[in-house]
Amino acid sequence: MPAVIKDSRSPAAGAGKKRNRLPIVIAAAVVLIGILFAIKPPFVVRPLPGHEGASGGAGSQPTESTAAKFVDGIWDKLGPLFDEKAQDIAKILPEIRANPDAAGEKYGRREATNPYNYMVKGTGTVAEINTESAAGTAIIEIPGLNEKLALQIGPVVRGTALRDATGLVSFNQFENQLDYADVSKEMNRRALKTAFSAAPAASLAGKSVTFYGAFTFDPHSKSPVLITPVKINL
Repeated sequence: MPAVIKDSRSPAAGAGKKRNRLPIVIAAAVVLIGILFAIKPPFVVRPLPGHEGASGGAGSQPTESTAAKFVDGIWDKLGPLFDEKAQDIAKILPEIRANPDAAGEKYGRREATNPYNYMVKGTGTVAEINTESAAGTAIIEIPGLNEKLALQIGPVVRGTALRDATGLVSFNQFENQLDYADVSKEMNRRALKTAFSAAPAASLAGKSVTFYGAFTFDPHSKSPVLITPVKINL
């Protein structure tokens, strides 16, 4: 009878060799994928619009944002526009309270069916300064007006009244809602910086001031009318 030769390699030994080869196969696959990505990456990283060069190499300068560039083009028109068209708030606010739609047609501006926005001016006494919230206010009392007003002092500025009251900015000038909103934020930021450049808001308590600014009228609000100032004179 011929001798029977048995294979000394057990199934367990074969499986062990396969397991030993697995890390090598995975490592090779990772290297191959890395080479393919280097040659033809599946995505391209680009900076946000208006931020190109903001984190570049040595000597690079931050690029002005799209909103800042837009506001640069209209900012010099803002002061003369308020000087010419701002309405005496002590005169028009009672009219607005009595008939919001009629007063809005007469004195205000709005986009579509949104609330009316107004450019106003007034002279009164700063009764108090509120800084408990980041959206700080200076409460103004005006002779002959039977309600108090709130001037925004920041650092957070609410609303889009300044953008929407002037007529210098339209949604049709922008590709999307985000750019339109950014312009409002930039205008608000510059307005407060300009308004309080001569005297910090905290120093105005008890003083008489003349202000120019804009507000959006909400007939359902129980809070004081909230004005974004663009100019304040002691």
